[in-house]
Amino acid sequence: MPTLPQVPVRSPEALGRAIRAARAQAGLTQAELAERARANRFGIVQLEAGKETRALEVIFDALATLGLELTVRPRSG
Repeated sequence: MPTLPQVPVRSPEALGRAIRAARAQAGLTQAELAERARANRFGIVQLEAGKETRALEVIFDALATLGLELTVRPRSG
């Protein structure tokens, strides 16, 4: 199974793409991911669609202001 690359995430849309790609590689449906993440399917759908929430807006604005970015990568160990 190929591993996902390290992906810089600078927007809700990029975060959604990274989560969708990881979910697909894991062979999970949105409903299965929601169950395992203790979330609801609608939340996963919104997240994968890059829906910007106020919380995500604050996170990405603060990171940008500080010259930082999130990076999504497989967990080690």
